[in-house]
Amino acid sequence: MEEIYITEKELEYYSNPISIDMVNEATASYKPQMSFEEAVKACNGITLEEFSEMWDESIRRLIPNP
Repeated sequence: MEEIYITEKELEYYSNPISIDMVNEATASYKPQMSFEEAVKACNGITLEEFSEMWDESIRRLIPNP
């Protein structure tokens, strides 16, 4: 078996996942660029609400109320 050598810095990195050099998630702020609805529209998609309305409308056309 081949021996593998690592540096002290690598050992510290792998043995201590929270290091001063790493970015702490609590201090990193995330601000979405756009809302979910805007992202869906940008991809030419439809939301679940729009799909539900289209589904109801198509059922009403196929099976009209007596």
